Amino acid sequence: MTRPRKDQIQTTNSPFKQLRLNARLSQEQLARSIGVAISTIRRWEKGQAEPTMTVVQMKAFCQTFEITLDKLPNSLLPQDIAS
Repeated sequence: MTRPRKDQIQTTNSPFKQLRLNARLSQEQLARSIGVAISTIRRWEKGQAEPTMTVVQMKAFCQTFEITLDKLPNSLLPQDIAS
């Protein structure tokens, strides 16, 4: 499997990962902005754990993506897991 070019848009079945990719953030950048470990971001993107955040982290998450809470998908789990 080859890595996509930097200017190439990636797609994924994970709404969480798609938000990050659309914002052109690395896992490390997102982890730092919301105050979680990079391994936590990886688990969330793979669907190994449901994203759980404190109110402060959720506010930072929404600010990072410039999105309101009501505009977030109902599930941030990958589609094949959420169904």
